[in-house]
Amino acid sequence: MARGELALGWERARRNFDSVLALWRLLASAQFALVIIGFLALAGLLAVLLPQVPPQLRGNPAAIGAWVELQKGTFGPFTESMDRVGLFNVVSTWWFLTGLGLLAVSAFVYTVSRLPSTWQNIVRPQERVPAAFFDRAANRAAFDTEESALPRLEALLRKRRFQVRRFQEGDTTYLFADRFAWAQMGTFVSHLALLIFIAGALASCTGRFSSGLFIAEGATNPVFPVSHPDQMQVEVIDAVAIFDEDGSPLDYRTELVVYQGGKEVARGVSTVNDPVSYGGYNFHQAAYFGEGAALRVRDTATGNTLYRETLALEDLVPAPAITVRDAQGALLLADVIVPIEQVEGVWGTPLMVPGGGGDFWVGIQQVEEEMWQLVVFGTGDNGAGVLVPEGASRQAGDLEFALREVVALPSIGTPNTRTPPIPGDNAQALVVMSESPEREPYLTVINTIDSTALVLYPDAPVQVGDKEYLFEGRREFAGIEVRRDPGTTFIWVGAGLLLAGLGITFYVPRLRLWARVRRQETVIAGPAEQSGSFQAETKWLARELDVRAGEGKEEGDVHA
Repeated sequence: MARGELALGWERARRNFDSVLALWRLLASAQFALVIIGFLALAGLLAVLLPQVPPQLRGNPAAIGAWVELQKGTFGPFTESMDRVGLFNVVSTWWFLTGLGLLAVSAFVYTVSRLPSTWQNIVRPQERVPAAFFDRAANRAAFDTEESALPRLEALLRKRRFQVRRFQEGDTTYLFADRFAWAQMGTFVSHLALLIFIAGALASCTGRFSSGLFIAEGATNPVFPVSHPDQMQVEVIDAVAIFDEDGSPLDYRTELVVYQGGKEVARGVSTVNDPVSYGGYNFHQAAYFGEGAALRVRDTATGNTLYRETLALEDLVPAPAITVRDAQGALLLADVIVPIEQVEGVWGTPLMVPGGGGDFWVGIQQVEEEMWQLVVFGTGDNGAGVLVPEGASRQAGDLEFALREVVALPSIGTPNTRTPPIPGDNAQALVVMSESPEREPYLTVINTIDSTALVLYPDAPVQVGDKEYLFEGRREFAGIEVRRDPGTTFIWVGAGLLLAGLGITFYVPRLRLWARVRRQETVIAGPAEQSGSFQAETKWLARELDVRAGEGKEEGDVHA
């Protein structure tokens, strides 16, 4: 009974060992690795052809759900199934990561399974070969030599950095010359690079983070939109842009401070290629926007701030740059007029011409693509009216109106499309920033329902009812890309190892030579190789030995 149980146990152990051995052989198979590589290549192609969830949405299920919902316009009823199997987020799916892991294991097993034989071949190479090898080797060279050539041949081989061993059999001497034996490990260095690349890819897929922040000067934004153990805040101290004479950007840079846990942890100047770094995160300069306005609204009764925001004036409002002259040609007005109301489809504003010129309504109207005209008509007792093409001037009563150009003023909010940027006002608003003739920026806050307007100059509060409005000044915005990629270090190390492995393999290849020296003939043979090293070495040896080509050698011999 005991013998039967023991035999059954040995049989079970043998089957388990056979299963493990079969799995090992499968993982060590180059064909299996090619199948995995093909699978990953197909997955990568899908990731290129199909839209992928934007990085900034990752970690936000609600935003991802809304994004997937938009894809139904393209993929229809297949959208939900495609999302479930991960086709919209290929590189983060379990099956893609499993494929990467299998490739890493396969490369590791392949390397380990071949390492012992390769190491044995390096430290204990085959120093003796059969006699037939000297007659049938893929690479062979036969020389007619004197008996005294043996010491010179051995010395020349050592001079060429070969390690030489001599064997004597009767009147025949055999030499084994081995150069750069360690170079055979170059392929293993390349395989190690592949393993590190895969490890880097896995680290990137599981730990990569990327988020874009749009921050005004003096403002602070959190890095993560939700509660996070690594939560940090980024404050922009100064956003700088340098332009050439043609308006092309020369340089963008931002001075910023990073806080964590209420404490400053990093400070520096970030550029596109030189980010500020902290805790594995890199803060890159990604964008610049120069048209921002800091606006504050305060309750005068309590002193509480109702609203304080730096507005990104991302829209553009056309405005006429005009000049007005009197009958004697004296300049009465030269300014950009901010439209605040719409009359019969034309945007304009009431205008009182200085120096007693009268009251007018001035508007801007597009007549053709990139063609504008100024609309002028008098108000009150002044009934003058005229249309002024761009670049021209026309008389309106005793005054000459000229439309120099139409400029685009930065703004935010459009009629009936956006909520008011100033809380507490029931009407929708349009905020426009322009400059006075003295180049001082100012804001025009327009109530788009009743066309009332409030003009605000920097640091000059204006009280309307129980609210005080203050334009705190022009502000610039910085686009900061926050990135963390734990696979970056792996990639750099892997790239270095790959270059080292390829350099060893192609530029210092191992070369083994076997020589048979007897009577007046020397035959040198080597294994098959395509680099031409054997031919180059044997020609050099023949030249240094000053030997003649042998007579009557078999066809296929390489004579020096």
